[in-house]
Amino acid sequence: MTDRLDLLLLGATGFTGIHCIPYLHKFSKSSGRNMTWGVAGRSEEKLKQALEKIGKEIEADLEKIPTIVVDINDEESLLKMAQRAKVVINCCGPFFPTLGEAVVKACIAAGTHHVDVSGEPQYMEKVQLEQNVAAKEKGVYVVSACGLDSIPADLGIVFLQQEFEGTLNSVVTYLEAWEEGSRSTPGSAVNYGTWHSAVTSLGHWNDLVELRKKLFPKKLPKFEPQLKHKVMPHKSNVVDGWVVPFPGSDRSVIKRSQLYFYEVDQRRPVQVGTYFVVKSLMGLILLAIFGTIFSLFTKFSFGRKLLLNYPEIFSGGYFSKKSPPEEKIQKSWFQITLYGEG
Repeated sequence: MTDRLDLLLLGATGFTGIHCIPYLHKFSKSSGRNMTWGVAGRSEEKLKQALEKIGKEIEADLEKIPTIVVDINDEESLLKMAQRAKVVINCCGPFFPTLGEAVVKACIAAGTHHVDVSGEPQYMEKVQLEQNVAAKEKGVYVVSACGLDSIPADLGIVFLQQEFEGTLNSVVTYLEAWEEGSRSTPGSAVNYGTWHSAVTSLGHWNDLVELRKKLFPKKLPKFEPQLKHKVMPHKSNVVDGWVVPFPGSDRSVIKRSQLYFYEVDQRRPVQVGTYFVVKSLMGLILLAIFGTIFSLFTKFSFGRKLLLNYPEIFSGGYFSKKSPPEEKIQKSWFQITLYGEG
C-alpha cells in the first residue's frame, strides 16, 4: 500500500464532500503530518473546479491534488478507485439501498479502510451483517455514521462512561439546533441528501425487523431502573423547550456500540434515550403537522416520490433541492446535551 494515497475523499463535489476539503487539507499537514490525499467523483472537471474554489477560499494551492474519476454504479470502476487509497472517506450518499454497500464491498476487496457520513440504520446494519466476516479477513475497518449522526452522541456517551463517578445506568441526549442572529437567513436549513436518506430509510423501516433478528440474536440484558422511552412531546428540567424523540440514527448506533462493549469487554451497557428540542409551541405544532404527513407519505411509493420531488412543500422550506446558502451554514449551530444517571 506504499504507493497509495493516505486519504481519498469520494463525493468531493457534493454538499458534504466540498465542505470536507478544507479540513482534509488542514488535517494532512497538522501535527507534523505529511499525508497524501486526493478527491474522487463522477466528473474530473467538477473535481478540479471544487479544488480551485476551495483553494481560493483557504488560500492554498490545491492544483496538484490528485483527482480520480469513478462510476459509482460500476464495480470495476469502484475497485480501481479503492485500490488507489489506504482510506476512503465516503461522502457519496444516499447510502441506502445500494450505493453505500457497493463502495464498502470495493474497499474490502482492495484492502482499503472505509469511513462514511451515513445516517441510515438499514445500510449500516446490513453492511455489518453481510460484510463483517470479509472485512475481518482482509483487516479492513468499516466505520459509518461519522457525522452529526452519530459521533457527538455515541462518543459523548463513551466519554460520560469514562468520567462518571460510579455506575452509569442511563443517558438521555438532547439535540438542539439554531441559527444565530435575530433574523433567519433565506434558504433551506439542511441539505437535500439528508431529506432523501430520511424518506428512503423511513419508507423501508420494516426491513429492520428481520435484519436485526439476524444481526442481534442476543439482546442486551435489562438493568434497573428501566429508562422509559417517551414518545409524546414533553418538558425537561435539563433543556429549555419541548422535547420530542429524535428520528435519526443515534439510538441505533449507540446501542450497537454498547452491545460491542458488553460482548467484547464485558462492560455494563448503558440504556439510552435520544431526543430533539423544539423551542416554541408553534414550532412543535408545525413539526407535528409536517411530521405526520411525512410519516404517512413514506409508507407508499407514490408518497415517497412526492416527498423527494417537492421537499420544500413537505418540510415548510426547511429542506430543498437547492443547497443551504453558505451564509446560513456559517450562522447555524447545534449542541448535544447528555444527562446521565446512575
